[in-house]
Amino acid sequence: MQNSSYFIKLMMKWKFHFMVITISAIVVSAVFSSEFFIKPRYKSFAIIYPSNIIPYSSETPSEQLLQLLESSDIRNAVVNKFKLAAHYDIDTTSKSGLFDLIAAYQANVEVRRTQYNSIEIKVFDTDAQIACDMVTEIINALNLKARNLQREKTKEVLAIVSNQLLVKKKQVDSVNSILQELRVKYQLLDYEVQVKEVTKSYLKALSGGARKESLKDIDALMRNLEEKGGEYYQMKETFDILLESYNTSKLDYDKVMSDLNKILTYSNIVSKPYPADKKSYPIRWVIVAVSVVSTNLLLLLILTIMAKKNKL
Repeated sequence: MQNSSYFIKLMMKWKFHFMVITISAIVVSAVFSSEFFIKPRYKSFAIIYPSNIIPYSSETPSEQLLQLLESSDIRNAVVNKFKLAAHYDIDTTSKSGLFDLIAAYQANVEVRRTQYNSIEIKVFDTDAQIACDMVTEIINALNLKARNLQREKTKEVLAIVSNQLLVKKKQVDSVNSILQELRVKYQLLDYEVQVKEVTKSYLKALSGGARKESLKDIDALMRNLEEKGGEYYQMKETFDILLESYNTSKLDYDKVMSDLNKILTYSNIVSKPYPADKKSYPIRWVIVAVSVVSTNLLLLLILTIMAKKNKL
């Protein structure tokens, strides 16, 4: 309490000086925080949720989205499209040009995960429209990056499925060639049906006194069935199994091809970006208030030190 009353008395004694300092601080801070000295910055933002993201390891879709947004590919796409080196007035040919450009980008672009597992993208710029367009471009670049990554993985799967399909087709063609030879050379078309029909025809021919030519033809077909019927039956069973396996692989191949050609987006936009109609920085009243308080505290400190020296 004694200290408080001491400072109050000191301030009352030098109230004119405090008034002058306060007015001066207000004027100076107001001038130096104006657009002539500090360019105003506008904020644009968007909130997105992950969509169609294939999970990797133990990362959540939001974490994967965050990693993609922080990739150099997305940053470079935005930097190149908006010519940010010139926009930020950075000479990239200088020794630290690239470092300065990345630092400026990171200072103006903020990506974070919210408490609801969504992703917030914020961009600050001296041009409200550019800030808005940069947020939109970041989302577009994100979709392109995620799509390319997914297509690379799909191409790997496609190569595997294509090889499997090729192997199965060769197997089917090989067995079908053997079956075709048995059909042409030995007249074997359907083993089970032909056995029944040949047996029936043979017995009928014998009982009816058929001509020798007919018996000869039936006898030749019976010998073909005896000699090659088992092989034909086995090949036909193998062919059916291979054909079913080939058709399954063909369905897998068609699905992978469909996935490869899909044009998906990987973010659901909850809040769309828009050009701000009010600057976010600098907040002039904060600068003025801080300047007034700091200058008055400095004056109070100086007066306190002077008062103590005078007593000594």
